[in-house]
Amino acid sequence: MKLTDWFEARLARTPPPWILGEVRISPGYVLVHREDVPEDSRLQLLTGMDSFLELVRFDSAGRFRPLRGAPGLRKGWRRGPYSAGELIADLQLLYPGAVGLLAAWEADRLAPTPFAETAGRQTGIYRVTQRLSSEELPLLVEEICIRGCLRRPLWHAAEREPAEKEAGLPLLCPEACAFFLHQVRGRSGRCSVPAA
Repeated sequence: MKLTDWFEARLARTPPPWILGEVRISPGYVLVHREDVPEDSRLQLLTGMDSFLELVRFDSAGRFRPLRGAPGLRKGWRRGPYSAGELIADLQLLYPGAVGLLAAWEADRLAPTPFAETAGRQTGIYRVTQRLSSEELPLLVEEICIRGCLRRPLWHAAEREPAEKEAGLPLLCPEACAFFLHQVRGRSGRCSVPAA
């Protein structure tokens, strides 16, 4: 089954509007910030890719968003109506891989990579992540992932399953990302994680 067909069928099984991260998808595949209403005439219609990329790259305070899953997406915009393919393309820019990961997860084809395995592959300046203690990992996951990202870190034992009561479409994270590894490395002097 094509991803567009799967996504249309997935949305059809759930009453609208559909929430993914900080965006709301309305019937006709209209995309807005989740706190905006698609019918609001004051919303800026973003028709060009340049204006949409500007929205994706910078948060509501104008700061660069190094992590696409970070909260802080600006409000006051609208995209669409779309075809399913166009919608998925925009979601891919907002939250890379989100739709494909959700499809794989719901088909039981997504196997999260445990942190120990990810850390075990690190060399050079990121080798320090191998020495992260089991006491420190949950604290860093809470700080960096839970508070700083909208994706659910499936690779962390406490976050293996999306919450049943979770509203909308979950953003999934099957493996510790480069941003997490970089943040852990940067904190190695403040943690009891010894340098390599």
